[in-house]
Amino acid sequence: MRVTTAYLGNIQYFGKLVSGARIEAHENFQKQTYRNRAEVMTAAGVRPLTVPVVWDHRAKMPIREVRIDYTLPWQREHWRTLKAAYAAAPYFDHYAEKLAPFYDESGYRPEYLYDLNGDLTVLLLRLFGFPDALRHTEDYVPPAPLDYAAAEGDFREIISHKPRLWRPDPSFSAPEYYQVFADRVPFAPNLSAVDLLFCEGPRAGEMIRESVILI
Repeated sequence: MRVTTAYLGNIQYFGKLVSGARIEAHENFQKQTYRNRAEVMTAAGVRPLTVPVVWDHRAKMPIREVRIDYTLPWQREHWRTLKAAYAAAPYFDHYAEKLAPFYDESGYRPEYLYDLNGDLTVLLLRLFGFPDALRHTEDYVPPAPLDYAAAEGDFREIISHKPRLWRPDPSFSAPEYYQVFADRVPFAPNLSAVDLLFCEGPRAGEMIRESVILI
């Protein structure tokens, strides 16, 4: 099973990781994907958080060589958004101190997107109570055709916010839970797993396990 690297991956993504998926380490970067984008719930609805990267449109960029663009204050903006979105969540105060160091502009500044994603993924696996050893691919295999990708265990393209790429995943059932702003914003399934963590706390890991359907 293969997935891409992901910034604050969604619930489906973590379900794949705990099911043994390997993170693709030999592809080229693709913009406007979960590789550098996450979705969280705010008072105005679902909002994307995007990590800016140094992007050369004329060249292919191996995913492990993609550099983060620190000319933009993305850490400050992402943390401000997370605090505004989840300050009222039942477990935000419990977990905020674990995540805050990753948004400290004077401290944590990884050069590469792949390293940022890996560090955050390891932290979230620990907070969910899962083993935190990430598995990476050893070689590159071209993506499976979209209509057969889920059956072949290839989730590199179909775990996507783009409707044209999304395909049904019979091995995943998105959990429902009480989200912040539920009184004014419709429930949104399968957001970044931090949404589930802040809302459900210690139950979040169990809910991720329950979202995995054995077929």
